[in-house]
Amino acid sequence: MGIAIIIFVLATVPAIVLFTMTRKLDKKEKESPGLLVSIMLMEIPFLIATIIAEGLLQSALSFTTGGDMNNIIFVALYCFLIIGPAEEIFKLLGAKIPTWRSREFNCKFDGIVYCTTSALTFAFIENIMYVLTANGALVTAIMRAVCCFPGHFMYGVIMGVFYSRAKIADNFGLKKKKNLNLFLAVLIPALIHGLYDTLCFSMTPLYTLYDHAKGSQKDVFMVEILAMFLLLILVIIGTYITLFITVIKQSKSDYYFAPAYKKPQKKKIVNENPDGLE
Repeated sequence: MGIAIIIFVLATVPAIVLFTMTRKLDKKEKESPGLLVSIMLMEIPFLIATIIAEGLLQSALSFTTGGDMNNIIFVALYCFLIIGPAEEIFKLLGAKIPTWRSREFNCKFDGIVYCTTSALTFAFIENIMYVLTANGALVTAIMRAVCCFPGHFMYGVIMGVFYSRAKIADNFGLKKKKNLNLFLAVLIPALIHGLYDTLCFSMTPLYTLYDHAKGSQKDVFMVEILAMFLLLILVIIGTYITLFITVIKQSKSDYYFAPAYKKPQKKKIVNENPDGLE
């Protein structure tokens, strides 16, 4: 029972902590709970769409290249061409559809709030799915809490920076600049995402090569495994550093690019005839 609680906490709490942190850094004008919930709900069907798209595209890539997940080149192609773009496209759509025309989208930091909400919702559901289906649920929960949640959050922060720039450009009628920033809102996170996943998934083919190697070849593959692991650690550390520097800097430099949004107030019922006189 105790282990189950620990696994549940590791699988869910990091998303809640990061979401709360972003809300606190949104100091100009808090986004309404209704808008944020609409992003979360919108991301659910897009997560399903991502799983289907990745499965179909992986099959197509395997058919055309003849590769599999035991081939490092295939792994890199799969991560950079399929996983990164597919997940980031659907996360951006999950944020954009409910917010692009919203009057609440009026501050530079808002894009980060929207995109990280979408990313954390995606990571939250994905994390639960991984933990429920993994053989070593505790180890999986720990690794994903330390690596995957901050990773998805950072992709959301970077996406949000470009998403806000696209919205600001749109407000000024700069169509080319808007489209460029929407493109970069997917491209940059997708490339970083692809690099991270390539480093993670490359461990399996390297271990396979190590197991089948003989003599001095084993030493070569062991060095490659250690180098890949070290690079992965550096990427994770870089993720944390970049994450907090970027999000705090963006919070401090926040500004209105559109009029302040006055949230609807609850109407007070006024008794126009308090004395009961006709």
